[in-house]
Amino acid sequence: MADEEQKTIEDDEEEGSKISLPEIIIMVSLSLIGELLDAIDLGWLVGFPIQLWLIMKGGIAFRKQVPALAGNLIELIPILDWLPIRTATLLITIYLINHPKIAKKVAPIKTAAK
Repeated sequence: MADEEQKTIEDDEEEGSKISLPEIIIMVSLSLIGELLDAIDLGWLVGFPIQLWLIMKGGIAFRKQVPALAGNLIELIPILDWLPIRTATLLITIYLINHPKIAKKVAPIKTAAK
């Protein structure tokens, strides 16, 4: 019975933590601006607000943020920062957050038996 209640709570939390269309538009626009700023080596300034937004969004499991974090870190590598990696990984992260069933299949968390 407790396991069923826990699953219901987790499902409710995941449903409530979806990213809305206006948020997607703002964050992807910010990411694209960061891609343009990479031409003058200022694109790294955009990665921090995007990651902070994902953390502050609340209720979002860290495992779903990993693609965006990886993309922001890859953008710090001098040659690779010319590729739109930040934007691509942000879109992957948003997709995983908005589709929790797929996210569970992609990166299942194994818990220790009690």
